[in-house]
Amino acid sequence: MEVIFKNVSFLYNRGMPNEKRALDNINMILNRNLIHGIIGPIGSGKSTMLELMNGITKPSEGEIIIGKYNLTNKKERFNFNKFRYDVGLVYQFPEKQFFCSTVGEEIAFAEKIFEPKNRNLKTKVIKVLKMVGLDESYLLRSPFNLNGGEKRRVAIASVLISNPKLLIMDEPTIGLDNNSKKRLMKLLINLKNKFGKTIIIVTHDVDMLYEIVDNIIVLNDGRIIKEGNKIEVFSDVELLDKNNTPVPSIIRFEKLVFNKTGIDLGYCAGINDLVRAVVKNVK
Repeated sequence: MEVIFKNVSFLYNRGMPNEKRALDNINMILNRNLIHGIIGPIGSGKSTMLELMNGITKPSEGEIIIGKYNLTNKKERFNFNKFRYDVGLVYQFPEKQFFCSTVGEEIAFAEKIFEPKNRNLKTKVIKVLKMVGLDESYLLRSPFNLNGGEKRRVAIASVLISNPKLLIMDEPTIGLDNNSKKRLMKLLINLKNKFGKTIIIVTHDVDMLYEIVDNIIVLNDGRIIKEGNKIEVFSDVELLDKNNTPVPSIIRFEKLVFNKTGIDLGYCAGINDLVRAVVKNVK
């Protein structure tokens, strides 16, 4: 699903003495079947943008179009139930979106609301469990007693049950150990490549984004400071530093090596590429 913002602004306490402009005239197009990252310092407008994309709040000004849904056209009645079936949100803390006592019931929850007559529900639940790397043994377990990585995967499965075209994730790697983070990254890449999902990730974890995203949007003070492919954006270290936005460790190291030695390590997709590039240039 394509996401379009046209001249979108959002004001808290509009018309009041303490009015605050959280987003200021945002124009962007997030193309479908790609992984997009949204980064920026605290208070930059990331959370507000996420809420607008999820249909939780309406913009003060402008137009938002997600796929076939115009979230702001007052002449058209917006069908939130159908929208929720096509757009899935995975919260920062998965346990906050859990309602049921077992994993099986939790994953089936949304499907029972949108498709109450689905006779193949259990088969569908098992299918999405396997999609996120879990098996049938989890069906009767409590989602609240799982580890962080497992909770995250159950939360994703509970969204995937409706087969959404767009997946929005808020700080998906918080609380995950390195192995859980790698499994999550592999899952997201698979969801894009194999199942054609559009994925939007709002996070401070730029090292994770550097490895899996296609495009990056940098926000600060409610405005888009820079957007483009990840190499173009992350390589602009000066701009990221100026806007108090973290730089991927690999990019930071490459810049350090170049400044100290004049050696250009080139593009390194991950830590293994970085090690190979260092070894090659040392020889």
